[in-house]
This record gives sequence, C-alpha cells and structure tokens, in this order.
Amino acid sequence: MRGAQRLKEKRELPLSWLFLTPVLLWSTVFPLSKILLEVIPPTSLAAIRFSIGGGVMLLYVAYAFSWREALLSLRRSWRDFVLLGFVGIFANNLLQNLGLSLTSASSASLLGTVDPVFTSILSAIFLGEPLTKSKLSGLMVAFLGVLIVTTNGQWVGDWGESLGNILVVGAAMGYSAYTILSKKVLHREQPPMVVAWATTVGALFLIVAALLIDAGRPYGALHLGHVATLAYLSIAPTSVAVVAYFYLLQRIQASQASVILFLIPVLAVFWAVVLLGEGLTWAMLMGGSLIIWGVWMTMRQASFSLPTLKDAQRQEDDNA
Repeated sequence: MRGAQRLKEKRELPLSWLFLTPVLLWSTVFPLSKILLEVIPPTSLAAIRFSIGGGVMLLYVAYAFSWREALLSLRRSWRDFVLLGFVGIFANNLLQNLGLSLTSASSASLLGTVDPVFTSILSAIFLGEPLTKSKLSGLMVAFLGVLIVTTNGQWVGDWGESLGNILVVGAAMGYSAYTILSKKVLHREQPPMVVAWATTVGALFLIVAALLIDAGRPYGALHLGHVATLAYLSIAPTSVAVVAYFYLLQRIQASQASVILFLIPVLAVFWAVVLLGEGLTWAMLMGGSLIIWGVWMTMRQASFSLPTLKDAQRQEDDNA
C-alpha cells in the first residue's frame, strides 16, 4: 500500500532529528502564544491555530495514505474522533489559552509538566495499570510543586495569576484524559490519522466557541511578526512536532521516547526569559524542580536511557 510504503520511508529519518524536533518545537508554544495573546483573544487564537493545524494534518494523511483511507478512517471511528477532539483539542487548548492570558509563560510551562502524573492516575482508574508506591510518592511531590507555583509560594491564591495557573493545570488534566481515551482508537487507526481528525474536530468546536465568547472583542494591531508567529504555531508544534514524535514512537519504546518531555519546560522557561523578559522567582524554581522530580518519580520504573541507533535498529528488526 502507498501509505505503508511512505510510512516506512519516514522511519529512516535520523533518530537524533526525531528526538530534537518535538522538544524544540513544543518548548516554544507557551512563550509565543503569550505574545499572540496580546493582540488575539484566547479562544480565537486557539481556533485559528488548530484550524490551520488540522488542515495541514489532513493534507499530510492524504499524502501519506490517501483521501480514501482518511475518509474510511473517519467513517469507522468518527465517534472517537469527536470525543478526542472535544477533550484533547477543544477543552485542553481553551483552558490553556485562557490560563496563559492570566499567568506567565514560565509558570504555565512548568505546570504543564504534570500531564504524566494525571495520566498515571487515570491509567490506574480506567486501564487497571498499577499505582505503585513510587508513583504515589511522585504524585505527592509533584502536587506540592504545583501548589508552590500556583500560589507563587504564598500558599494563598487570588483570582488573577492563581486562576490562570489553575486553568493551565486543568488543561493538563484534559490532555491526560485525551491520552487515555486515544488508546482504544490507536489499536485500529494510524496515529497521524487520529491526530488529523481529532485536531480538525477540535478546531470546529473552537470556532463555535470563539464566535460565542469573542464576539465583539477587538483584535490588537497585527503586524507581520504576529502573522508569522501564528503560522509557525499552527504548523510546527501542532503538526510537524506531533508527526515527528509519532515516528519516534514507531522506532523506540514509548517509555524511552517520553524522556524528551522533561526537557520541554526547561527550554520553555528559557524562551520566556529571552523572548518575554520574564523573571524567575524562587517559587517557580523550587516548585518547578519539585514538579519535574515528582514526574520523574512517577515514571522512573520505565527505562529512561536514551537508545542508540543500534538499539533502535534492533527494535525495528524485532517488530518486522
């Protein structure tokens, strides 16, 4: 089949490229979104970004597979795509952008790392995966870090930045639910196909929400830099990074691939300082360290050693 042949060809991309691409692209989402939120309302920004991203992904699956296969996939699994689009694209990104409009990009990027923690909890509840002592300890450490970052170390919240932080944590919970819900459909559909249709459906929900929530809200003065940034966010982190990450998952174990996620908040904070001039507080440093440590404790039973090219080739041979 044409799709299978092209997927096989994509597997030959250098392993180092597949590792670095998602990290570098995903780490820019919070800082660059913060810049765009100065001129575009939060819901409209999410709607525009994922409308473009969904279109790009559909073009990709039409190239990698065919339009016929894409439509057959939609017919088979449209209920799953609607649910995934609502939870993982619509709810997740609506909460993320609303939260980011109320808090700093640095805090948001650190709080976003709790996603694997929520995934562990939901996996234990709905998939029967064991919740070990190590995972429970990691959960407590990570939540302590979340509390410190959310309240800026003062242990009491206000309805400004703290509300934004809470919304970002809610977005992470939504993406964890998206991860769990996607397991069933991924047994019968190719990952890029799932991402393409879920993104497109989620974009439709976001468009409706933007028409209702942002009706009458003025846009700021859009410059060429804003347009370029929006185009980048719509294509690079939303489409290219996801495709690269899925090809990485095809070549190595998911537990090995997940180690790259720990690099994202570090780079995101760096971008926030460089691009936005945000300062680092003791609460962000301490809380962020606890979050990353807690996530590591939760996930440490998996193998986190980066595989060599020889390891990847051996796994490909085993899967052949």
